[in-house]
Amino acid sequence: MKVFFLMLSLCMHVWSFSYEEAIQKAIKEDKKLLVELVMESCPYCERFEKYVLSKDDVKVMLEKDFIFVVLDIDKDTIPEQFSSRMTPSFYFLSSDGQKILHEMKGAPAKSDFINTLHYVISVEGK
Repeated sequence: MKVFFLMLSLCMHVWSFSYEEAIQKAIKEDKKLLVELVMESCPYCERFEKYVLSKDDVKVMLEKDFIFVVLDIDKDTIPEQFSSRMTPSFYFLSSDGQKILHEMKGAPAKSDFINTLHYVISVEGK
């Protein structure tokens, strides 16, 4: 569990934006927004971080095409448009944060997550 929080803190350091900052950055960089909802005691969040988010090819895709923000459902203010409290949950949004392009719940396998990233990249609505 300690390894997970170390990895999550490193990940959050790389993508350490508030939701509002992430929207501004997404607009400025003309990228889509990806919001992940997590919570501290979530074994599925830990598994997803270890087997998917920590992988270099996934990091490259995220950094190239998305502004990624992680929100803790127990600690952060969660915008009302994110109805799920299941963790992890992923919301892919237009750069202005106004339109949900895709929603994913649970901890997908790396290949499924990459396929979803490709799909969302192809969706209109930056």
